Amino acid sequence: MRILFISHYDNLYGANRALLTLMLRLKAEGRHEPYLVIPAEGGISDILTRAGIECFICPVTQWQAIYHDPFSFALKKHKRKKSINEELTRIYEHFKDKKIDLIHSNSSVIGTGAMLAEKLHCRHVWHIREFAKEHYGMRYFYPDDTVSRYYKAADKLILISDALKEYYDRLYPGAKTVRIYDGIEPAEKPENRADTEETVFIYTGYLFPKKRQLDALKAAALLKEEGINRFKLILAGSGDKAYRQELERFIREHDLKEAELKGFVEDVPGLLKKCDVGIIASEYEGFGLVTVEYMLNGMPVIGFRSGATPEIIKDGATGILYDDVQGLKEAMKKLIADRDIRRHMGDEAYKRASERFSAEENTRGVMNIYEETEGDMD
Repeated sequence: MRILFISHYDNLYGANRALLTLMLRLKAEGRHEPYLVIPAEGGISDILTRAGIECFICPVTQWQAIYHDPFSFALKKHKRKKSINEELTRIYEHFKDKKIDLIHSNSSVIGTGAMLAEKLHCRHVWHIREFAKEHYGMRYFYPDDTVSRYYKAADKLILISDALKEYYDRLYPGAKTVRIYDGIEPAEKPENRADTEETVFIYTGYLFPKKRQLDALKAAALLKEEGINRFKLILAGSGDKAYRQELERFIREHDLKEAELKGFVEDVPGLLKKCDVGIIASEYEGFGLVTVEYMLNGMPVIGFRSGATPEIIKDGATGILYDDVQGLKEAMKKLIADRDIRRHMGDEAYKRASERFSAEENTRGVMNIYEETEGDMD
């Protein structure tokens, strides 16, 4: 089966890391031939090209955007719909003779795959990875009935958590949905760092208000007010410039020498090996691949009780769930003070992630979907 994947960005953040693992496994397995449409050359295209996978470089415009006000949104709508039509033509012309059997869209923020599937008369699988409206404040440029038609026409909507599946089942009754957790390649559990004097907390992810990195800084400031300073808080990731400036301002105003903004980190696995506790503070997190990465590094995870995070973290066993900044501060305080709990939770986190969120299980689930659609094609 020839499968055309479409991604709207080129960096190796969560959705593309999951996509990369899937495509490399499909190529190695040998039964399917993957292709990728991506807006620019970069980390993921370099790796895939070396693996013998064709990457077609073409802008992929989002069919929804963050809503600020009616006027600016109306201007965006006109430009975006024009861009989508132009890109659709380019991609169609490039792939029309390649006999594509199935298109796999890697995110709900792009509708290009659904439109292209109609033009190529092929199947369409849609990977839904985010609460676009609740998490990012996004709205569609297309009418609700058009959006609903595309979702319901998809051969399968793959939701990466039960929380997302319940949400889409409610919004688009009749759509063919299935929940398949994202997965990560197995790794040996690194040496436990529970005996280190300084507890290092890590929060890695795109800098954006709904990711709530500011809450982590506020909790750190509360710890410092209590005289607790045997810790370090690392915020890794690039993103919204204004939000980064707000984070930098908070660090300065509270003299938070314990906090560090690292920016985009190329070697995330290397960084995680130097840390003790993971933080996932997002509101309406669709899954949280980074949460699983923390766990596979033998770290307990402190997570905001929202979205899919409670599906991954077993409260009190592999980490701690919290409801507000005070709760985050108390969780950090507990794991700073009690090394034995930190070690035990880290061991349990590694075990749960290895058994529950593996790349092998993810690939098997997705390939089952492909085989179902292939049977429908026959």
